[in-house]
Amino acid sequence: MFEAFEYRVGRRWAWLATAAVLVASAAQAQTTYAISVDAAGLEPALLSLATQTKQQIMFSKGVVAGRRAPPVKGQMTPEQALTGLLIGTDLRARRVNDQMIVVERVTARPQEAGDGRPFGVSAADVGGSASIPDPVALEPTLVDEVRVTGTHIRGTTKSASPLMVLDRAALERSGHATVASALAALPQAFATGASEGTLTTGSDRIVRNVNYGSSVNLRGLGPDATLILVNGRRLSGSGSFGDFADISSIPSAAVERVELLLDGASALYGADAVGGVVNIILRKDVEGAESRAYAGIGTDGEPLQLQLSQSLGHRWSTGSVFLALEYQKRDALRAEDRPYTASADLRPLGGSDRRVTNSFPGNILGPDPITGAQTPRWAIPAGQNGVGLRASDFQLGTVNLENGRAGIDTLPRQVLQSVFLTANQEIGHGVEITADVRYAFRKYAVSTAANVTTLSVNRSNPFFVSPNGSTSHSIAYSLQEELGNPLNIGSAETWGASLGAKAPLFGDWQADGYLGFGQEISESDTTGLLHTLYLSEALGTTADRPDTAFNVARDGYFNPFSGRPGANSPAMLAFISSGFTSSRIKISSYVASGQADGTLFAGPGGPIKLAIGGQARRETLLRGGTNFASTAAPTAQISADVSRETLAAFGELRVPIVGEANRRAGVDALEVSLAGRIERYNDVGTTANPKVGLLWRPTADLTLRGTYGRSFRAPALREVHDPESASSIQLNKADGTRVRVLVLGGGNPGLEPETANSWTFGADYRPAGIPGLALGFTAFDIAFRHRIDRPVQQNTVATLIDPALTSFVQNIAPATNASDRALIVALLARPGTLATAQAFPPEAFAAIVDNRYVNTTTLRVRGVDVTASYRFQVGEDDVALGLNGSYLADFKQRITPTSGAQERVGVAGSPVTLRARATADWTRGRLTLGAAFNYVDRYRDVLGTRISAQPTVDLQARLAAPDHGFGRGVTVTLNVRNVFDRAPPFYDNPAGIGYDPTNADPIGRFAAIQITRAW
Repeated sequence: MFEAFEYRVGRRWAWLATAAVLVASAAQAQTTYAISVDAAGLEPALLSLATQTKQQIMFSKGVVAGRRAPPVKGQMTPEQALTGLLIGTDLRARRVNDQMIVVERVTARPQEAGDGRPFGVSAADVGGSASIPDPVALEPTLVDEVRVTGTHIRGTTKSASPLMVLDRAALERSGHATVASALAALPQAFATGASEGTLTTGSDRIVRNVNYGSSVNLRGLGPDATLILVNGRRLSGSGSFGDFADISSIPSAAVERVELLLDGASALYGADAVGGVVNIILRKDVEGAESRAYAGIGTDGEPLQLQLSQSLGHRWSTGSVFLALEYQKRDALRAEDRPYTASADLRPLGGSDRRVTNSFPGNILGPDPITGAQTPRWAIPAGQNGVGLRASDFQLGTVNLENGRAGIDTLPRQVLQSVFLTANQEIGHGVEITADVRYAFRKYAVSTAANVTTLSVNRSNPFFVSPNGSTSHSIAYSLQEELGNPLNIGSAETWGASLGAKAPLFGDWQADGYLGFGQEISESDTTGLLHTLYLSEALGTTADRPDTAFNVARDGYFNPFSGRPGANSPAMLAFISSGFTSSRIKISSYVASGQADGTLFAGPGGPIKLAIGGQARRETLLRGGTNFASTAAPTAQISADVSRETLAAFGELRVPIVGEANRRAGVDALEVSLAGRIERYNDVGTTANPKVGLLWRPTADLTLRGTYGRSFRAPALREVHDPESASSIQLNKADGTRVRVLVLGGGNPGLEPETANSWTFGADYRPAGIPGLALGFTAFDIAFRHRIDRPVQQNTVATLIDPALTSFVQNIAPATNASDRALIVALLARPGTLATAQAFPPEAFAAIVDNRYVNTTTLRVRGVDVTASYRFQVGEDDVALGLNGSYLADFKQRITPTSGAQERVGVAGSPVTLRARATADWTRGRLTLGAAFNYVDRYRDVLGTRISAQPTVDLQARLAAPDHGFGRGVTVTLNVRNVFDRAPPFYDNPAGIGYDPTNADPIGRFAAIQITRAW
């Protein structure tokens, strides 16, 4: 089935790639413009050139003040024109991205944004093609040049908020093929709930990431508390709740850079921007084409990863078009491929035996003599065929154990194809129209946990035997060896489109608006599931059913007493494993947004600027599916068809108090920024959120900055609107006895938005006396309140024991208390109560457990980010050093309003105290060699057992071919991640694996080659 899908995908991709190659020949020459700049002051000359070339040329007035520019005329590129304007000066022009060029002094330190490519300023280059050296790949560095993320005001070059920028070179330097995996490796990110491996390893306890997507989880606050934008616009939701954005759908070939705002920003962007904002800027205004092939594999032989991409673009004087196509494939990583995931018996690694008692052969259950709880009392003997067993063959107190991780995939098999198309056109009078469309189709396949059950068998089964003379028994049983593992195959189809326009208003005011649409349709089918009704028939526990094709008289009985595979026929096993589930989730979002920004008036420190705007959004979630695992006919899953409308108004004011005109000693610059946003939801009310920023530059070398803001996250649609449900399970009490409880589920219409107060304080130091050196740090303090959670879900097995969960448990005695009986009868009669719970009499229940969503927990996160970079030359060689580290001082969580705060930093399943990445790159001519040292600090499990630190080393070599000859435009990059193949540090994980998937990578050493050809 999956192979057939790959064939269809391959044909579609081949067609798209062929079309791209045919069109690529039309995008060879770099766009030139008819330039006419008269001799004038340098500032007006640069402004004139920016208008004629549709480029954003940025410069400081102090740098160009008093300078003259010669006339430059002719058909030429922007680079050639700038070379002419800057001839004979100590200035140079540096392209930051496809639309922005920065003019700076030659002695100035290059910014850590864009590709950082300078071009020559000699007279010989005027009218010719400048020699552009290959860029040194830079690691992410905090910068103060805000382009898109962090403000609605155009032209802002300074911000009080910490911003981290990763350009295309930095993303490739990471050694990861996808943007999602590169961002997940940042020290400021955390893996819980945001990566494709969290569901298979038990880390996604709420089961949100059902289609194995990838997102970003900044500060460990959750992927639903990190706002993901593409070109400053929201993505549609993903997963079973639609409360996080899946960035795996974005083709990496289309990414220009990624900007991370490490600050609460709901005052600017609305809901979800609690931990920060990730803004993925896609390419446009590209001239030419690029083909790229990537292949990598773990050196243990798995998993194999392939990526093919083709991009092409064309520019003309009033517009441009850009297209990117990408195909990716990654094989599964099976549990058996790594020693720390192959077996749940972790004793050889220094841990516990995590094997389970639902096993093959099975275990006959009986009451514990002390507690009365049902526990394994007799093990069914191994190595026999289950025929002719006698009571004496069973030994009291023996237990069979099963490896619950057998056959499971740690990472799913994935195939992805994606397309991005964008175009812009100026239609006169400064009006520009933009449009873009994104499409992605991702297919996955994963082997899930084996079927386990507790069999009920009696004397009607011919193989029945009792070790103590009973007429029936319950047997803890696993069907892994007889049925193998169920297979989950699914897909996620993603669409995104927007249509925008910009138009001048008056003065420097400009209006900007867009209409956007996003949609994800995810489908999932799991086959090979145990059908409990059919199993009961095959056991003879229930009468033979005339509505099935199975007949025990003809086809035989299921033998649960066998000690080796083969006792049950393939036809019988096919019959009892005919269960399946299928689901379909459609999440859509519609948005209309508009704003205007410009100068209010001139102040003593510079122009005071304002941005105002509004936005309307509509989100819908449609969920349905079918279950066939316990009923005579397939039944519909609990469905959902819910929507939400949101109206928002926002404003932002920037007030430069001290600027170039009135600077003084100790106050080189001083600026205040104010922002606010009001959002009204039709289902959860209204929220208002402010933000204040202060930027002070006491000297030209040192900048101090600070912010305060309030952010929020609106409840997910399902958290509010899920229908009521109830199910039944058995739990242990404090005295060890096991009782039956009714667990309530569903949404909570009374939920309020989560809120957070965020503070940041930072400094950036760039000494003029040491060109190329930049130091920075940011301290942050986030107080997250009213968090939405299901506390019972986080620790279900201890629900009746943990004092922190007392408020969610109502003990009842329906046999002796009339009101308790009436309550449980009413709950059992509700439409959402499962039939498996309704099968028990009211007197069977000892408690009601509330597992619905509630505003309950709080979280306090405090820490410091530190960055450093130093670029210098040794002879003709370029050297670049970088450091990015994040230190967490607190990650204090309070589960309920009455429970005490627990420090979770440095505890398994939570962020560690310190994560860091240090890099060094050396470039000589067209060869660049790089190394990176990654460090994850040591931490501990809940019992205090130490988990070792994780130091790993990455290496990279990059060689660009000469500008002329057969290999022109070709670049070859070799990457090796985790060079010394260091395994994750051992963690005695209760999930039965020997590592912590939220803080470690199970792949190990991974080697890859990438070949890029620019056309």
